[in-house]
Amino acid sequence: MADYILEMENITKDFSGVKALDDVNLKVKRGEIHALCGENGAGKSTLMKVLSGVYPAGNYSGKILFNGEECHFKDIKDSEAKGIVIIHQELALIPYLSIAENIFLGNEISKYGVVDFDMTMKKAQ
Repeated sequence: MADYILEMENITKDFSGVKALDDVNLKVKRGEIHALCGENGAGKSTLMKVLSGVYPAGNYSGKILFNGEECHFKDIKDSEAKGIVIIHQELALIPYLSIAENIFLGNEISKYGVVDFDMTMKKAQ
């Protein structure tokens, strides 16, 4: 039996009657790296938005299993708490910040309400 870290089963998502995803299945084994490729409008971003909670549970049909546990993400923070983070290709970096600061942009590591630059650098490495 394969050790799947992620299983997306029979995912269907529509927008006002237009099916963006129609019974999509995806399985990822622990340690694998996958890329979703396809034409514009193929559903790649929609599938990742379902996985990351941008489209919360109840806005699509099908199920998501992460580490064998069925998940019903209500928002992005909910999926991030489980360790699911989506890195978008349109990543807007800030040229005046370091690479480490850009990595943690929006998720700054702080201590006493101030950015902890030492920990930021350590985790970035």
